[in-house]
Amino acid sequence: MAIQHLIGTQPDKIILTGLFLGTRYKGIQQIFSSVSSLITGGKVKSLSDLGKLPAFQNAVKKLSPAERSAYTKNLEAIGFPTLAVQSGKVIGVRAPLTRASITTQKVVGVTQKKVIKIIEQHIDFLKEDSFFQKAHKRAKQLGIIERNESSREWFQNYALEQGLNYRSMDMLRTGGRRVSDIKLGRMYFFRYRPKEPRDMYDEFPLIFLLSEEPDYFDGINFHYLNPKLRAILLGKMLMYLNNQDYNNRTKLFARKFRGMIETNRRFRHAKVIYKRYSIEEVQSKILQVHPLDWELAIMVPTERFKTMSGGRTMSKKIWINSAKLARNI
Repeated sequence: MAIQHLIGTQPDKIILTGLFLGTRYKGIQQIFSSVSSLITGGKVKSLSDLGKLPAFQNAVKKLSPAERSAYTKNLEAIGFPTLAVQSGKVIGVRAPLTRASITTQKVVGVTQKKVIKIIEQHIDFLKEDSFFQKAHKRAKQLGIIERNESSREWFQNYALEQGLNYRSMDMLRTGGRRVSDIKLGRMYFFRYRPKEPRDMYDEFPLIFLLSEEPDYFDGINFHYLNPKLRAILLGKMLMYLNNQDYNNRTKLFARKFRGMIETNRRFRHAKVIYKRYSIEEVQSKILQVHPLDWELAIMVPTERFKTMSGGRTMSKKIWINSAKLARNI
């Protein structure tokens, strides 16, 4: 095949396996067809060059979910450009994330050695071979160490692509550390069932805790927004963190952010998804989600919207309603 000489020093078995598995899909066959003609014409010198070509970007945008998964699993592993995914759809390719370009960036007040230590401790803490652990191990292999816009996007895309089957009960088992004392500014996940009648509720809220009283607590539940808006909102919230360490002490300045929700239209989506939860209606242990897992947690499909009679409500219906409410604020 024309592209094989571009893959570099990968063992032949890995190359051929990746190409064979990838070409079982029509969409990937079409990509290879366009790639071959580009290589023959001398326009492509390495696999990284493919992502710069409009023909290649247009081809990957047509990939179905199954084709996208096959591409990610078999072709990215042998050097093909990494897909950029938004709301479950391929929108193009991402700029290469290399060890040199990512790990050399400085985070204010945090040394590279300290960041790596925090990540290694967190990987060791996570349950072996859990979804979150696999994500962090893969990121570390790619040199994705510090938190910045590119690395956050990588984690979000990883969750969208690899976390399709990660559900509510998986999150309860492996998504965080069980705590008995909740604190403002942290992210939590739990099971919930209200006693008072209501049209609909999320059985498994994922919230940032913003207010607490003896009998109830308030927070923004990311599940009421579609994945794209969740990522945008979280990105805006990061400027209200107490530090950039992303360790167990990292938190949101809850009171300050709560004030911003009330006064700044920029956070109108947070205002729409601001919810109250009765402590006696929590049906499980409460899990605290580690700051290193925030981007992963907001993207995996752990929401479960239900009616009081036990029926299910489609997530997209809730997301559309939330977006509509935000537009009217």
